[in-house]
Amino acid sequence: MPDFNFDGHDTLYATHGLHPYAAKCPPQLVQYGLQHYSECGETVLDPMVGSGTTLVEARLMGRHAIGFDIDPLARLISQVKSQELDDESLESAYEAVVQQTTDDLDTLQAEEPSPALKERVVLPDFHNRDYWFSPNVSTALAILSYHISETEMPSQVRDFLWVTFSSLILAKKSVANARDITHSRHHHFQHSTHPDVLAKFAARTKRMRRQMSEFRQRCKNTPTVTINARLGDARCLPLEDESVDLIFTSPPYGTALDYPRAHFLAVAWMQRAFGITVQEYKADAPDYIGSERGRLAQDLVIDKRLDEFGLVKSIIQALNDRSARHAKLLQRYFVDMYQALSEMARVLRHRRHAIIVICPSHVRKVEVPTHDVFIEMARKMGLELEAKYTRTINSRLRLLPYMPKAFGERMSTEFILVFQKL
Repeated sequence: MPDFNFDGHDTLYATHGLHPYAAKCPPQLVQYGLQHYSECGETVLDPMVGSGTTLVEARLMGRHAIGFDIDPLARLISQVKSQELDDESLESAYEAVVQQTTDDLDTLQAEEPSPALKERVVLPDFHNRDYWFSPNVSTALAILSYHISETEMPSQVRDFLWVTFSSLILAKKSVANARDITHSRHHHFQHSTHPDVLAKFAARTKRMRRQMSEFRQRCKNTPTVTINARLGDARCLPLEDESVDLIFTSPPYGTALDYPRAHFLAVAWMQRAFGITVQEYKADAPDYIGSERGRLAQDLVIDKRLDEFGLVKSIIQALNDRSARHAKLLQRYFVDMYQALSEMARVLRHRRHAIIVICPSHVRKVEVPTHDVFIEMARKMGLELEAKYTRTINSRLRLLPYMPKAFGERMSTEFILVFQKL
C-alpha cells in the first residue's frame, strides 16, 4: 500500500502556499491520483475545488482540468493558483496600485480630503466591523481595494492582486483583530500596534510573485492544457454525461467547517471583486454542503433518498437521541452528498475512476463513518469501490482547538476511496 502520510514533504511548493485555506488536501496525494488513474491530455474534474490543489497539479502534470466551487473566494483562489502569470505584468500593476494608495493615505494625513478621495474611503457596512478592524486598517483596506478594482490591468493580474489582498486578512498573522481566521471559529485578537497594511501587502506580493515564478518554471516543459475554475454547485454540474476522465475531490466534512463564516472578513472588503455584499454572501451560507446554518424541519423525518441506506439511517437515529438539531444537519449533509455523488457518476466516463478523500468524524460523541456511507451510496450509482487507502493526519499540523469531552474522540485517519464506474 502506498505511503500517503507525507511526513516531512514540502506541501507548499509552486503556488500551493499562495493563500491560506482550511483543510487543504496534500498535493502529493493528488499527484498519485493523476499519475495512476489518468493520462496526459485527459480531463480531470474537481467538483468541490476548494483552494485549487487538483487544478495546480493537473497543470503541472499536463491534464486538462475543470473545478467548481459554490464559494466565490475559493473559485478565485483556485483560478489564480492554476494560471501562469507574467512577473513583469504583476510588478507593473502592483507598483501602480501601491503608489496610488500611498498618495491617498498621505493626502488623508495632510489635508482635508476631496470629495473624490472621500468616495474611495467608503467602508463596507457589516456587523462588528470596528471590532474586527481598527480605523487605520479599515481606511487602508478601503483605499487599497478601490485601486485594485479601478487601476487598469489585465483581469488575471487583477485577480492575483485580489488574492493577495484577501491573504492579508485570512493570514495567520492577519491585519484584522483576529486569529485562527482561516477556520470558522476565529477569535478576537487585539494588536499591540496597528498593522501596516501596505507593508504587509508588499511582503505578501513579493512572496506570492516568487511562488508564481516557481510555478511558471515547473510548467515550462509540460504540455499546454486548459484549466478552468468556475462558480458552480457539485449537486448540479453543468457538464455533459460521461465527459470527464477522472474525478479527484476532497468534499467538506459533515458540519465540520463553515467556509462563509471563515471567509467573510475578507469577502466584506471585496464587493468590487465579487459583485456581492457581505450580507448577500452570508445569506448563501445555508446552501453550502456541510453548513450548520439554515432552517430545519421541526421533526426529524428520514429523507426518502436515504431510506434504502441502512448505515445512514442508523447513524442519524443514534444522533437524534443526543441532538435532534445535529441529526437533521447530518441528514442534510448526506442528502447533499448523495446528490453530489450522483452527479459525479453521471459525468464520469465508463470504466474511469473517481477518487474521494474524506475523514470520518464524531458528532456529539456519535461516530460518523462518512467513508462507509459514501461507499454504500456510490454502489447504488454504479461506482464500485476498487481500493480503499488510509492516511494519518499529522496532529502537529492541526490548528483548530478541540474539546473531546464535548465532541468525542478526534478522528486522525483519512480515507482515500477509489471508485470505478461500471
